[in-house]
Amino acid sequence: MTALNPKGIVFFIAFLPQFVSPGQAVIPQLVILGATFLTLATLSVAVWALAAGEMRARLRRPGTLKLVNRLGGGFMICAGFLTAAARRV
Repeated sequence: MTALNPKGIVFFIAFLPQFVSPGQAVIPQLVILGATFLTLATLSVAVWALAAGEMRARLRRPGTLKLVNRLGGGFMICAGFLTAAARRV
C-alpha cells in the first residue's frame, strides 16, 4: 500500500539521500535503509492493528458506547455554541 503512494515516494526521494554516504556503495546502503523502513512500518502497523482490536472490543460494551456517544454529542453541542457565539471579522 505504501509503495504506490506518491507521498511515500516523494518522502524517500527527498529524505533518503541524506543518509547515503557517497564514498561507499550505494545499493547496499539503500537495501539496509529500505529493510529498516519496512521492519519499522510492519511493527507500526501491527501495533495499530492490535490497539484497534482492543478498542473495538471495549467500544462494543453498552456502557462504553453510551459514554462515547454522550461525549461526542457534548462536543458537537459545544462546537455549535462556539460557532454561534463567534464574531465575524
